[in-house]
Amino acid sequence: MPYVSALGYIGIGARDLDAWQTFATEILGLQVTRTADEENVDTLFLRMDSRHHRIAVRAGEDELSYVGWEVANEANLDAQVSELESAGVTVKENPQLAGVRGVVRLFQFEDPAGFHLELFYGAATVAEPFVSPTGVHFITQDLEGRDLGLGHIVLAAPDTEKMVDFYLNTLGFKVTDLITYKPLVLTFTHVNPRHHSLAFGPAAEGAKPYMDHFMLEVESIDAVGRALDEVRAREISLTATLGRHTNDGMLSFYMKSPSGIGVEYGTEGKLIDDDTWTVTNWNAAAFWGHDRSHTH
Repeated sequence: MPYVSALGYIGIGARDLDAWQTFATEILGLQVTRTADEENVDTLFLRMDSRHHRIAVRAGEDELSYVGWEVANEANLDAQVSELESAGVTVKENPQLAGVRGVVRLFQFEDPAGFHLELFYGAATVAEPFVSPTGVHFITQDLEGRDLGLGHIVLAAPDTEKMVDFYLNTLGFKVTDLITYKPLVLTFTHVNPRHHSLAFGPAAEGAKPYMDHFMLEVESIDAVGRALDEVRAREISLTATLGRHTNDGMLSFYMKSPSGIGVEYGTEGKLIDDDTWTVTNWNAAAFWGHDRSHTH
């Protein structure tokens, strides 16, 4: 039985927190709380909905620090931990870190590529309404109120087969579809109605695994367009032009964050129903646009 229900949060390191604060508020439209964490390290907590935060950006190296996968309740948490341990994965509960993250309980472990993962339930939610500095609304729930999570992330590692096997067979993720650029294959997986919460791409043999990008979904084409105008006006590096994806239907563009990690900013992402969904293998990532050759 799958227990993970959503991509709850991510943590990122950043050498330039001031640049990240400007980027988060004025480009992405996130609310920012800046404070010292438990180790007295300067940290930005980025809010996009009723959760206290979905992204934490901490002073440090420019890289992905951790990924928080959410389960619905304590029983599911214990069941997933038991399955991880049965698969030989070292899992450690960390009550102190749970307090820092603002969750009820939290376990730490690593995937086959060495990414630091956290499994949790009971995320901190605040009564004060989310108010975007740019007036955008982020899609973290569907129309029925089901949690869709932060958005999605794409992880790159030299051995993608081990990664896919771990997330499907140990964590219970489900394949949504594939995109094949011979000989490369991208695998897209889901844990809720969002088309994908996690996708996998290949990294060069011997290269350090990394997060290629994370995706934030907003409510309208106009919100995407205004953000794109701002990106161009400030000469922020675009890594893919505006385009429409084949598999999830997302209308989006890609840009570099101050950490160098990519950010996809889009709208109209597809929702799926496991009872009627059929896995397909696309031969291209975009119907149009998403040109990576004329960016800056």
